[in-house]
Amino acid sequence: MVVLVCGGYGSEARLERASQAQIAKWYPRLFRTALRLTRNAEDAADLTQQTFYNALRNWDRFDGGARPTTWLHQILLNCVRDWARRRAVRSAEPLHEWTVAAAAKKGASPLEEVERVEQADRLAGAINHLPPLLRQAFIVTVMDGYTYQETAEILSVPVGTVASRVHQARRLLMDAMRQAFPEVE
Repeated sequence: MVVLVCGGYGSEARLERASQAQIAKWYPRLFRTALRLTRNAEDAADLTQQTFYNALRNWDRFDGGARPTTWLHQILLNCVRDWARRRAVRSAEPLHEWTVAAAAKKGASPLEEVERVEQADRLAGAINHLPPLLRQAFIVTVMDGYTYQETAEILSVPVGTVASRVHQARRLLMDAMRQAFPEVE
C-alpha cells in the first residue's frame, strides 16, 4: 500500500485525479530507479514520495504530451539531483538479490552462486563509478527497461545523446569487468 503524505496546496483534489491504483502501479518502478540512483532504501522511498507529492502539487502542468511515467521519471530525476546536491552519495548496495535469484533459477551450485555474487558486486561498483550522466542513462535504459526514445524524454536530451551515453557506459563497464575478471573473456 502506498501512502502519500500531502499537506496543503489543494493536494487532496489533485490526489483524486491520480488514483491510488495508478500510484500503486507507478510506485515500484519509480522506487527501483530511485534505489539504483541513491543506493539507499530510505532515501529512495523518501524521493519517490517526494516525486508523487511534486507531481500532485503540479498536476495542472502535465499537458499529456508525454506518458505519465515519463513525466514522473523526470520529476524523480530532479528530486534525485536536488538530493545529491544536499548529501554525499553513500556507498553502493550489492546486487545480491538479482544474482542469487538468477543462480537459483538456473540450478547453480553454491560455488557458482558465490562467483555470481562477486561479479554482481563488482558490476554494482562499476555502475556506481560511472560518470553521473552515463550512469543515469544506463540505469533508466538498461536496468529500468525504457526505450532510448523514452529515456530521452525522461532526461530531456536527444535520442542520440542517450544512445551515446549508454554505449559509453557499456564500454566502461565491459572494461571494468575485464579488468576484474580477466579469466572470463
